[in-house]
Amino acid sequence: MSTILKVRGILLILLATTIALLVIIVLYSQEQIRQQSSIIETERIARINQLASRIDLIINDAEKILENAVKDENIRNSPNISSIDNSLHGIPENVENEKRIVIRNILSTYPDFESIGYILPNGDIYFVEPYELQKTLSVSNVSFRNYYKQVTATHDIYVDSILVSAATNHPVAAIAVPIFSKNNSMVGMLASGVDLHIIQNKLSELHSYPDERILVVDNNRALVADSPETSYESGEIVPEIGAIKDAFAGKNGTTVESINGQRMFLSYQPITAGQNTWAVVSMQPYDKAFQSVNDTIQESYILVILILIITSISTYYLYKGFQAQRKMTEELEKANQVLRGVQEELKKIDKSKEEFSSMITHELKTPLVPIIGYCKMLKTSMLGKLNEEETSAIEVIEKNAKSLEALIGDIMDIHKLDIDKMKFRFENLSLSEFFESLDSSYRNILKEKGIGFVTKLSSIKDLVIHTAETRLRQVFDNLISNSTKFVSENIGLIEVGGYKDKDGLILYVKDNGIGIPKDKQGELFKKFYQVDTSERRKVGGTGLGLVISKGIIEKLGGTIWVDSDGKTGTAFYIKIPLEL
Repeated sequence: MSTILKVRGILLILLATTIALLVIIVLYSQEQIRQQSSIIETERIARINQLASRIDLIINDAEKILENAVKDENIRNSPNISSIDNSLHGIPENVENEKRIVIRNILSTYPDFESIGYILPNGDIYFVEPYELQKTLSVSNVSFRNYYKQVTATHDIYVDSILVSAATNHPVAAIAVPIFSKNNSMVGMLASGVDLHIIQNKLSELHSYPDERILVVDNNRALVADSPETSYESGEIVPEIGAIKDAFAGKNGTTVESINGQRMFLSYQPITAGQNTWAVVSMQPYDKAFQSVNDTIQESYILVILILIITSISTYYLYKGFQAQRKMTEELEKANQVLRGVQEELKKIDKSKEEFSSMITHELKTPLVPIIGYCKMLKTSMLGKLNEEETSAIEVIEKNAKSLEALIGDIMDIHKLDIDKMKFRFENLSLSEFFESLDSSYRNILKEKGIGFVTKLSSIKDLVIHTAETRLRQVFDNLISNSTKFVSENIGLIEVGGYKDKDGLILYVKDNGIGIPKDKQGELFKKFYQVDTSERRKVGGTGLGLVISKGIIEKLGGTIWVDSDGKTGTAFYIKIPLEL
């Protein structure tokens, strides 16, 4: 009954969790959709606004340049009407050079101007620059042009609708600025054609989205510029679109319209062109513009379905799993009882092994004590005087007994390290006293063999470290013992010492012996390993000293390594942390 209640409780929790997850997913998806839609709309408006600002700047710059030009004294001087030649559609090229120079300077400095003409108050063309264009004109009077009528009526600057240049086939914005004499009477106007093909180039540079189209139209819906790879031509009248109407009304923003039966997302921005308003419009299929939003909605649907499927499967297997729970629990309890029994047996075995090791050590060492003792007595003639041959035999017995005793000690140390039973007594240790002890123990003994013993402490002489002195001494004894075996008598030298580096304390034992081949150095710290050379085999050894030394140093928190070129000596380095 208790299990059934647990199952019901868990199923209710699972159901509540599923409902909560679904609510969270729906709310999160709605927020993501809102944010993504806002980002899309804001980004499109910003891009269109940027393009509109560039076009505004082009037209405003042209207006300012012409306004500055009509203030020039040479331009304001009254024209020489008598020099007009109708066959040339104005004055000859060599007449009014001062005025022409002003206009030529503008054309050379601002290449966006296709041409600039001087128009008389009656609409007659006085001159046009470049002069080659003047000669190709088809009319000599432009009083029928809208810009002429507007400037004549208002005496103010006017930007006309788009014209298509016969010379370049580019869209051209006609800008006219009145010219006033010194007595403020209108003596004519400067009329220019600003090449708006640069706007088409700006559209080419502008990053476009898939299937996006960007239009720039004048106040008559005549096409100024269009996205690349479209079929419209400059000056063509664009169909009436709601976004263009709103832009003409001075509004900006985004909207959704159906164009040619397709739902389109549009962003629009007005452009001020003199007294007129132009429009720049971006349009893109709605599904393409909001692809990320549609993907989010689709991912939400998939996630909801997956959660429902997972919940259903989880509920089924959860209920089925609870049915098998009791049986599994009972089996696990039985297994645990067996494991506890095995664990107890292992503890007993470990204890027995430890007791056996202690007993074996004791039993092996016990016979050696009287052997070594009697050898000493015999050597000192306490049991009678021995001849030379008998003395030599006793020394062999004593040497091998001590070797056996050392081997037993090494084996026990290895065993203790393996089972983590070696004892370490940490205390503050003066390095000066430690190395003085080494010096007093080895200097005179090695001197008798013709081997020098040097201690170098330099900057660490007064240093006190926290370590296990007995174990550190055991390592140095091992390393010094090894060195004594492989240096030559009379010229042999062993050096011990240390120094500080940035990471800790470095201690070392160096000798000038036969060295260790580099291909053998990687195996030195393995149990029972010996470098198999004829020189080294003469001195023998158990191959355990370095293994014990490595184990002790690691227990002290340090590392040990060897450095030798294989020919001229060996150095063992010990690095241990500093704890003052």
